[in-house]
Amino acid sequence: MNISPERIPITCPGCGAPISAEVWQIVDVGQNPDLKRQLLRGQINGITCPACSRPRAVAAPIAYHDPEKQLFLILLPIELGLSGEDQEKTIGELTNALMDSLPAEQRKGYLFQPKTFFSMQSLSEEILRADGITDQMMQDQMEKSQLLQELLAHGDDDDSLKTLVEEKKAQLDYEFFLLLTASIEQAGQEGDETLGEHLTALRTKLLELVQAPGESPLKDMPEVLTRDELVEQLLSVKENDQLKTLVAVARPILDYQFFQMLTGQIEAAEGQGEKERAEELTALRTEILNLVDELDQEAKEALDRAGKLLRQILESEDIKAAAEENVEQIDAAFLTVLEANILAADEAGQAETADKLKKLKEHVVSLLEARLPPEMRLIQQLLSTEGHEERRELLEEHRNVINDQFLKLMEAIVEDLRSQKQDTAAEHLGETVKDVKTILRGDHDPSTD
Repeated sequence: MNISPERIPITCPGCGAPISAEVWQIVDVGQNPDLKRQLLRGQINGITCPACSRPRAVAAPIAYHDPEKQLFLILLPIELGLSGEDQEKTIGELTNALMDSLPAEQRKGYLFQPKTFFSMQSLSEEILRADGITDQMMQDQMEKSQLLQELLAHGDDDDSLKTLVEEKKAQLDYEFFLLLTASIEQAGQEGDETLGEHLTALRTKLLELVQAPGESPLKDMPEVLTRDELVEQLLSVKENDQLKTLVAVARPILDYQFFQMLTGQIEAAEGQGEKERAEELTALRTEILNLVDELDQEAKEALDRAGKLLRQILESEDIKAAAEENVEQIDAAFLTVLEANILAADEAGQAETADKLKKLKEHVVSLLEARLPPEMRLIQQLLSTEGHEERRELLEEHRNVINDQFLKLMEAIVEDLRSQKQDTAAEHLGETVKDVKTILRGDHDPSTD
């Protein structure tokens, strides 16, 4: 039996006019995959009053069924105020209606134990969890969406927007701009040109406000690598080690929206009868989720170890000596934890603690630099020196390490910086490459330029 929407009479809350509304009460994504996307976007069971043109979401019971995941959920909107008896009756009616629509071999035991929800949000969250989207992903997405709405509300007032950006600058990261770009694309797909124009103008203003003068746009902006393109890249990788490396590099954009988009591709392939493509994407989603969990667990364990090591060093009678004794264990995670503690102490006004931590950081950095080969130590110093003249003086002081191999190393690092869109650092080091070539040619003393 084909499932179709039903017409029910309601009253417009704005003008009181009687309306005949078309609503879906059975959402079976096995029979109609597109309904899932509509439900998650809040596009299902919505009407516009023909009398006053006021849009309204119709509160109606919904049975949601995903046979692939053996998922059967019932929504009983709290606005309906159903009694316990009416709830049981409605659940029974929806279950029977779904059963009647299914062939006998699909009427399985899980259909007799539906989970019940009382808000569309809680229903949507359960559907997303079944797709592998975690509560933390949903929370992060909600916070970014709220920030986007707040920024959009201030978009026409440049002074107000600038003030808000200063307050929220730390949150305007790579993932936020991915969300903003995805919102622009969605507005275009839904034909909302006005919203698309406002979002595009907002993105332009935000980029101008968050970038330093002369700095290139944020690296790897979504225009360069879309989520669709990332999926194809991930599919093309055959070796597990290579896949893990790519997942690690792309971890910042393997978020709520990525998995939602990937699930949408799976459902679209299933709807078009592309069984092999759907299976390939489903296997990829499972593998990515496993790798993300593995990477996140590794990162958590590394940060936990770093936190313990930091406490151990700080509790020592001689902090510098303790850092030197444990230098083999000091890594990027340790520096991340140390920097986070410095920031927290500064924000809490704990000047003495902040000063102690900053001195430890200086000592740790010097210890790490001392362990580098002479040529890498010189390049680190060149990268941390802003003035061109000062960099040339450094070269003169370390002529003993300058050779053809050093030049090739510098050129490779410049290219790497450019590929990472660190244009300012690449430009500075690129200027110094010219000085190295001059020294190697022995034309003249670059410090006299």
